[in-house]
Amino acid sequence: MVGVLYFAGVLCAVGLAYACTECLMAQLDVRQRVMVGESGLPLILGVNALSLALLWLSGVILVAAGGQQLYLQVTVITVGAQAIWLAQHLWFYYFDHLRVRYDDRSSAH
Repeated sequence: MVGVLYFAGVLCAVGLAYACTECLMAQLDVRQRVMVGESGLPLILGVNALSLALLWLSGVILVAAGGQQLYLQVTVITVGAQAIWLAQHLWFYYFDHLRVRYDDRSSAH
């Protein structure tokens, strides 16, 4: 039974990390800023750090409320879940940042 709850908790952590990160990305309009050539890298890193902090804090609160000592596991799960979305956003930034740079150079000639 504990294994099923652990697995469900990991899935919830990934879903919560995605929802929190995408909400913050939309609120700060990060994708649009990258597409118009503004530097969005600090925003991407900041959004992911804030999402990680919120996710970790909520996990620690849930573990503390349950009376368990699983703080290391909560930390590993939250970092792993957020790393998925950070990698996705860094790939988006890398790909679209290069495309904007290439479009700027090609339109200058």
